Amino acid sequence: TNEGSGNVSVINVAGNSVITTIPVGTQPFGVAVTLGGTRAYVANFASNTVSVIDTATNTVEASLGAGSGPVEVAIANVP
Repeated sequence: TNEGSGNVSVINVAGNSVITTIPVGTQPFGVAVTLGGTRAYVANFASNTVSVIDTATNTVEASLGAGSGPVEVAIANVP
């Protein structure tokens, strides 16, 4: 996450380069990715939201209310 910029960067780890930057909420902090890698969830501390990112399109598909000052997210992969 880029906490001061209100966005997250998608990184190509093979080439160690930024593919794109996605605007999310204010002060993004924690990130969790689903087991299949299709969604990323970003906790946005100052906007009290969690952004849901579609990793196929690198776009925010939803913004969920998350209470006061979320900093971390976790995903339970339940059958």
